[in-house]
Amino acid sequence: MEYYKRTCVEEKVRVSNFISFHYFEYVKEFKGIGESHNFWEMVYIDYGNVKVISDDKEYYVSSGEGFLHAPDEFHNILSVGDFASAFIISFDCDCSELSEIQSRLLKFYARESQIVKLIYAVGQEVFEGPYDIFDQQKLKMKEDMSYGGFQELKNLMERLLILLIRDSRIKGAVPERYLNKDFANERMIVDKVIGIILSSVYDKVTLDNICSQLSFSKSYILKIFKKRMGCSVMEYYNQMKIKEAKRLISEDRYTYTQIARLLNFSSVHHFSNSFKQITNMTPSGYQKSIKNRSVI
Repeated sequence: MEYYKRTCVEEKVRVSNFISFHYFEYVKEFKGIGESHNFWEMVYIDYGNVKVISDDKEYYVSSGEGFLHAPDEFHNILSVGDFASAFIISFDCDCSELSEIQSRLLKFYARESQIVKLIYAVGQEVFEGPYDIFDQQKLKMKEDMSYGGFQELKNLMERLLILLIRDSRIKGAVPERYLNKDFANERMIVDKVIGIILSSVYDKVTLDNICSQLSFSKSYILKIFKKRMGCSVMEYYNQMKIKEAKRLISEDRYTYTQIARLLNFSSVHHFSNSFKQITNMTPSGYQKSIKNRSVI
């Protein structure tokens, strides 16, 4: 007689296939190609602002927000400002509860945004690039991907969808997890640090400058930011500077020396090194790439 009984795992959300994996950068007046297809598509705006078309409706979507297009829904994306970037991933998923988050603006807080960053990082380890080919017909797997990488990607995508569905069910109510003082403090700290950084990309800001504007110790701020965002405060600050540099380069109005001065880099050499460290491209290589792209 068997003493132990097994408990079956109920799969609420199961991603069965991935169809596309993209990271696009959109310059001023970009207009995408409207399409519809028989699978789900998640759009996450990493920087800037765009207009998302969903059937006959329009939505303005900003950095830190996203949109889930349902199968067979006509959709398109248009740039609103001078520069924007978006991570787009499409997949098959047989889950009726996805209807609760489809075709509506989705707000990604620190936890959800961190999962998106992990999805993109793991996806880069699983799929061959480049990731900005619009008419990509089939994903190509990397021969040297880490053990279980594809399953890790699937698990992360399912976790993100579960969290978005769960959060959508608390309309008008304060989630129990938000009532936790520690969670509320952590969320507030991360949001305030990001706000300070986004308003300071043209300044020369130190870690002490940022932390002095919050009523918490520097060590606590660093710990919470790293925990919630997956990178240090200054790493995030430098990433935002380089994203703004990309926007300025795409305008083709300034020299690299002028951009370095505008963004308060100590020299054009420092700017070029920082740009290459974060993007794996030189500023001139990036400028050449955006001129050669069919979709940017």
